[in-house]
Amino acid sequence: MKEETAMQTNSLRRSVLVAAMLCVVPALLPPASSASPGVPSSEETSNLLQQLERDALTVKNVANRLRALARDPFVTDWQDDGDQLIRIRSRVNDMDKLLAELRTNQSADLPWQQKAIQSIAPTVVNLTDTAEAAVVSLNQNQGEVYQSNVYGLSQDLYNQAGLITKTIRDVEKSAAQK
Repeated sequence: MKEETAMQTNSLRRSVLVAAMLCVVPALLPPASSASPGVPSSEETSNLLQQLERDALTVKNVANRLRALARDPFVTDWQDDGDQLIRIRSRVNDMDKLLAELRTNQSADLPWQQKAIQSIAPTVVNLTDTAEAAVVSLNQNQGEVYQSNVYGLSQDLYNQAGLITKTIRDVEKSAAQK
């Protein structure tokens, strides 16, 4: 009889312990995201937009260096220009990936985020095309940098990257004021 009572008590204790754990453990876990798996939340979208803005700013700064080189014909070296263009193309490729990730599902995004993505998408595509055109132009005119269109294209890269950063900032600022 004592054994049976002890077993019932142990069984009851285990049940109470399991029930308590079921109540406590979920409270310790981070909240589940309302977004579907693999779909960025609005906070993740904000982070991706910020990264895209930082990449665009880097492209703008490197393109500005290329523009500065155009003003000094004694500094011009197609290999240096090529190194700068490789940096630009790498960042632009990163921006393409970020844009693709942002476009995967905009249903979880806030309206201002959707507007920012829609506004910058064509410019990111143009930036990609311009970076590729600059690389091709430099490769075709390695010995004659001034015959290439690199410097005109670097001005375009500068302007397009600046437009992306400005658009993201303006849309975000507008949303914050509402």
